[in-house]
Formats: sequence, C-alpha cells, structure tokens
Amino acid sequence: MKLEQAAVIIGLDWADRTHVCCVYAADATRLQTLEVKAQPEAFGAWLEAVEQAHPGGRIVVAIERPDGAAVQMMRARARWVVVPVNPVVLHRFRQAFTPSGAKDDPGDAALLGEIVLTHPEKFAPLRRPDERLERLEALVRQRRHLVDMRTALVEQLSAVLKAYYPQALELAGSSLSSPMALELLGRWPDLAAAKRARWSTLERFYQRHHCGRDAVLDRRRELLKSARAVSTADSYVAPLRLQMLSIVRQMAAQNASLAEFETAIAAAYAQAPGRDIIDSLPGTGAALGPRLWVACQQVGARPAGSDLALKSGVAPVQQRSGEGLNRVLFRRSRPRFLHQTWVEFAKHSVAKCTWAAAYCAARKNKGHGKSAIHRALAFKWTRIVARLWRDRVCYDERFYLQHQAARLAAA
Repeated sequence: MKLEQAAVIIGLDWADRTHVCCVYAADATRLQTLEVKAQPEAFGAWLEAVEQAHPGGRIVVAIERPDGAAVQMMRARARWVVVPVNPVVLHRFRQAFTPSGAKDDPGDAALLGEIVLTHPEKFAPLRRPDERLERLEALVRQRRHLVDMRTALVEQLSAVLKAYYPQALELAGSSLSSPMALELLGRWPDLAAAKRARWSTLERFYQRHHCGRDAVLDRRRELLKSARAVSTADSYVAPLRLQMLSIVRQMAAQNASLAEFETAIAAAYAQAPGRDIIDSLPGTGAALGPRLWVACQQVGARPAGSDLALKSGVAPVQQRSGEGLNRVLFRRSRPRFLHQTWVEFAKHSVAKCTWAAAYCAARKNKGHGKSAIHRALAFKWTRIVARLWRDRVCYDERFYLQHQAARLAAA
C-alpha cells in the first residue's frame, strides 16, 4: 500500500461501546488521541468531522479486523481506506516495544498507526465493496455457522438418547438431524411409547420417509421386540425426555433456517459471473460451489498461481536456517473458513477425479495422514483453479492429464 495520497493516518482500536482513535498526519506527526462512541450516530458524525478537518486526500485507517459495523461504515465512504492488521502482528509489535507486557487501548491505537506508517508495503487495503460478493460471502458463512450449531445439537441429542433411550439411535437412522429422525423422536419420545405403537404404524412411517427396505425394517422390528428400558422410573426418564424434545424442536427450527439460507444462496449464485468455471470442477455442489466462487472472487480476476493457496492458508510454512534446518510445517495461523472450504473440496474431488484419487493413494502408501493428504491435494487444486479463473476456462480433466503426461515425458 502507498501513502503518498494520504491526508491522515488513523490507528483505531475498536470495542463494543467505544473506539479509541490515534490520528497521525502524513509526516507521522501525532495530531490527537480521542475516544469515539461506537453507536452509528456518534461514529458517523465523527467520520464526517474527520472529512471536514482534512478535505483533501485519502483517510487511511488501520484496524485489527476486516469486518464489522465500524469497517462497514468507513468502507461506504469514497475517501476512506481501511487497512486490516492481523491481531498477531499488533501483539508482536507490542511485545517488542513494551517488554513489560503493559497494554492499554490508546497505546494499541497509536501502535496500529505507527505500524502502517513505517511498513505500508506490508499491508493491503480492503477493496471497494462488491455487493454481490459481500452478499454471497455472508450467506455462505452464516450457513456454515448454522451447520456447526446443528452439529452441536446433534451431539447433545445423541448424548441424551444414550442416557435413557439408546434404541432410538438405530430407530432414527444414521442422521439424527434428518426430518424422519426428528418426527420419530417427537411421536415416540421414549422406548415405552415406541413399544406401545403397532408395528404397522411404524412401518408406514418408515415407508413414507423412503426408509422401507426389508432388511432395515426387519432389524428394527427385532430390536423393538427385544429392547429393554434403561430405567422405568419416571423420575429418571421424564426430565431426559423433556430435554430431548427441547433439542428436537431446536433442530427443526435450525433445519428450516438452513433451508431459507440455501434458497437465498442458490438465487445469488445463479447470477454469479464465472460460476460455470466453478461448476465444472469435480466434487462441487450446492454447498461448496458458492464457497469456492467467493474464494476466487476475493483474489480478483487475474490471480497468480499461489494467491489462492496463500490467502486460504492451504500453503504450508517452510523453515530454513544456515545450520541445515529445512522443514515444511502446517500453517496454523489461517482463515479457518476459507481453509476449510478448500480442504473439503479436495476431499470431495477424490470420488469424482481420477488423478486426485491416484494422488491420495500414492500419498497414503508413503504413510501420510489423511488430513495431510487432503491439504496437499487442496494445495494442488488452488493452483489449478487459479489458472482456470485467470484464463476464464472450464476444467477439463482430459486436458489436464494430457498436459501432465507431456510434462513428465519432457522431464
């Protein structure tokens, strides 16, 4: 980032109620340190006051986060340039300049401004808002958050059922979050209720949910015949049953919300330019396709081969020294959602892509772990997708295999 056109540089230490701002002139002279209320009315008035006090040039703000209400309000203004600073970077600088470990908000705000003033080439400002990208990115992130919340509820439900109604883990099928499982638990919330029901009623229930295979039905029927209750004491069963029904209702609401998000994601993704490139990749689907499109759109129209790998944290970290040290390590500091997107895509591509399956098998034969294999495959995919995105062409596995064979023959 270049500061030639900057009229003022501001270090902003954000908080829920009050932001501390340290204002520097372009020549690194500290002008003032002040507190600004975080409410939109007060913060918006301060933004206008800064623009009036510095009518020419850009207003550069260094802050520890790339999103949030304050960032959104600043990005909406033409002259404001938001520079996100990784909290780890600020922490390391604070340790270097304050070995005692002292910390306060004005000091952090001042240090944020100094970091950008002294090392502007190390930081990249946030781009101008792209409404299509921002909308789809927020939708896929929130959807994933709902999925994680539902996963936590599934674990709670499983634990409760094991405590008083373990037979339900078989009766409800492999997925406790499915509509069939939630309806079954709501209608027959304990073993006594399930044993009182006629088998013909249960059989019709399973067939209505397309779970009517003879082998499965026979196994569940025999299970109910021989099932024994963990306890018949109502003082033990009743509280657990109520807890189970509470979780079931929460999961039903989560499923409804997820369906709404998926509808909104599909509508937004249908209008996304370049989606044909993403859809041509093996293993993408309704969930991963929009996430991969967001990952590609964030790096711009012409990414370098390593841009996607570095931005997602899929690229490993290499350590070298003059004493012969040379090792490759897992990158622990990374954007977890973006990293998860590429690793999940790599995992799904194995079933649909011949060379990916062969690559994983070769790595497995060398003794590599499953997670390391999928990360390495994701690293290869980031370079392939970057080239496809830059050239605006769809993926063709035959072309890739021919190119790979020609390169090996030339070597």
